Amino acid sequence: MPLWRAVLGDLHPRSVLMVVLLVLAAAVLSRFVNSVVHRTIERHRHRGALLPESVTRLQITRRILDAIIWLIAISIGLSQFPELRVLSAGLLASAGLSGLIVGFAARSTLGNAVAGVTIAFAQPVRIGDDVELRGERGSVEDITLFFTVLRLADGKRMIVPNETLSTEVVKNLTLGSVSRMVRTDVLVPPKGDARGMIEALRAVAAAEPGLDPSAPPPQVEFVKVDAAGALLRLSATCTDEASATRLTQALLARAAQVAYGIQV
Repeated sequence: MPLWRAVLGDLHPRSVLMVVLLVLAAAVLSRFVNSVVHRTIERHRHRGALLPESVTRLQITRRILDAIIWLIAISIGLSQFPELRVLSAGLLASAGLSGLIVGFAARSTLGNAVAGVTIAFAQPVRIGDDVELRGERGSVEDITLFFTVLRLADGKRMIVPNETLSTEVVKNLTLGSVSRMVRTDVLVPPKGDARGMIEALRAVAAAEPGLDPSAPPPQVEFVKVDAAGALLRLSATCTDEASATRLTQALLARAAQVAYGIQV
């Protein structure tokens, strides 16, 4: 007990235990939310029914829920210590000029967060859309609360603040077009033939009559390589929804045949 008091001073063990439990609960709840969203996306992807607008809303919603969970946990944790409540009251009482400075400094960050939520639900751009911004053309790879990631044609990433994306003129080459972007993920087992799978996927895509001739040719890239195997992603642009669905099903059938010998 003397050692406990020497380290923690006047902090009550009950308050410390409550903070630890809050942190653990927030971590578990955050992990659960992330797992549910990830499983939902993967389930729709395997069914070939994964829409760009759905991915965008799910990803932004996941990040908002994460932020809310941790904000509530931290707020309740701080309320367990009377000393911090007094300090908080003192800061609020003298917040005048400091509040203006902090608010001005955080304006850009808050603006990006608000713009991220607006983009997620108004959806001027969606995950998977092909866009042009400031002379650069790429596909929207991810939309976070504060910035959007564009994957350029040379494989490099362009990080765009959401506030910039919402205030500048962006040319969306997918929105309002009859063409449809196809992104099909295929997992090659650890002992599988990744090179043979790549060639098979390219052959299937090349044989699809519904490919958009004005778009870049189909590409296959490595998304992830780990103990589970190599995750490949084929990207192609079709002229309509029916062609995109047909190509997705043909790719999955060919992948099952090459990787597992399954005839579909």
